[in-house]
Amino acid sequence: MQAVLGGTVAWHAEVDPGPARILSRHWPSVPNLGDLTAVNWAEVPEVCVLTAGFPCQRRLGRRPSRRTG
Repeated sequence: MQAVLGGTVAWHAEVDPGPARILSRHWPSVPNLGDLTAVNWAEVPEVCVLTAGFPCQRRLGRRPSRRTG
């Protein structure tokens, strides 16, 4: 999204420790809100674009797939 629309990352919401570490390594100054059901949204900065997806997707060619078929 940043490459297409520009802007900056305001926050993440990741509960899994592994992906949370990766996000904090790539965006060290961006807060991780954790569990979205426990967030006090009155205290969270508003955003113009909200995205969601699967974190830490494998890049093509880095590791062989374990999938068959």
